[in-house]
Amino acid sequence: MTKQICLIFVLLIILFLLIFSLNFYFLNRLNNDQLNGKDHLKIDKPTYVQGLIRRSVNSLKPVYLNKNPRFYTIRNKLLKHLSPAHYDNVTVVWDIVHWWPDDNEIYPPNDATMGQLIQALKAEKIVSAKNSPKGTQLKLLLTLDGNQKVIFKPKWYERNAIIDGPVYSGKDRFNAEIFGFYLGSLLNMRWTPVAVGRKLNMKEIFDKADRPLRRTMTVNAVPNENRTEICVFGKCFYCKESEPVCGDENGYLEGVILQLIPGSFAKYRSPWQRTYKDNQKAEWEDNMNYCGSVKEKYTQTRLLDLVDASIFDFILQNGDRHHYETRNERIVLIDNGKGLGNSNYDFLDILAPLYQCCILRRSTWERLLVFSGGTLTELIDQISRMDDSYPLLTPGHYKAVNRRFLLIFSAVEFCFQKFGNVAVLK
Repeated sequence: MTKQICLIFVLLIILFLLIFSLNFYFLNRLNNDQLNGKDHLKIDKPTYVQGLIRRSVNSLKPVYLNKNPRFYTIRNKLLKHLSPAHYDNVTVVWDIVHWWPDDNEIYPPNDATMGQLIQALKAEKIVSAKNSPKGTQLKLLLTLDGNQKVIFKPKWYERNAIIDGPVYSGKDRFNAEIFGFYLGSLLNMRWTPVAVGRKLNMKEIFDKADRPLRRTMTVNAVPNENRTEICVFGKCFYCKESEPVCGDENGYLEGVILQLIPGSFAKYRSPWQRTYKDNQKAEWEDNMNYCGSVKEKYTQTRLLDLVDASIFDFILQNGDRHHYETRNERIVLIDNGKGLGNSNYDFLDILAPLYQCCILRRSTWERLLVFSGGTLTELIDQISRMDDSYPLLTPGHYKAVNRRFLLIFSAVEFCFQKFGNVAVLK
């Protein structure tokens, strides 16, 4: 009798394990079917995937939330690399920098001249000034001592301004260019021009301006104040005389100096370009399988560059890269002024190349992991203390950058679950 009871008990345990295993199998199969695109009503819709990525942030692994021990070594190298440094001859600095670019890498990972370049861009005397009419935004073309030409973009908004509306709304934000330079350095995407904050004396600019630029400048007495105000509206696609930018009460105009990159560039329409119409979506905005057609037209190197650029743009929240430039067939990240518009919202569709194509450079992924646990903003704040435009960001923007970093981790995890790590990382 006892043997029979034991036999029945063993059979019940086997039956329980069998039922549990079958349930686990079917639940797992159902989940995999969704991730593999078999639930066409959901997974084929980018909005569904975006919601999944947002929700999955709450269950990220500790590796994404804690500081990476490798961070400290890389931090020390970057702080040394990006610190302003003394130089004896500015012409030598300009000459060295001219030979830096190699394909899309605008500057090398470690070169003592970088600190000298940053100092030269901050301090060298302005010899002449003129309009830079190309593009949609106001820019000045300045010549510094030693015959080095640079671009200056002015400050239009206070740092805590919130730019409502579509992701491409508003004028350029000068601090987004500086932040983009630091971000590219930290992520080892050294594809951006070197950018430093600088305040221009508007009287000096007026004196050094050529005739066409001076015609776009005004000098007016300020009522009830013993000073004059000098403004400039410039020449560009959206430049208007009714919308000038002016010096402050001390006659200075804050902005960013951008290094000019030597060489020729080709310009291409982005496959993830927006329609810029409220009532019309682009194909990629409504089709999760869109990347299949993109893969037929682009090399893997170009596609990986576009994925890297989407990560860079998402952190910066630059959703206005409707075209992209290449140097020697590799993408460069120039014109980053449309970033940092709204710290309260994350336009997740900027990441579409990542979560639609689900491929990523292994080196990019390893670099992202270095800055887990909020260390990216920690380091950028340290570096930007050496810039004349510090504080570069508001606490709200730093919080937003950390939030977006977690969303990137969540998007990559989505791809890992869908295809496996080996297939995603290239």
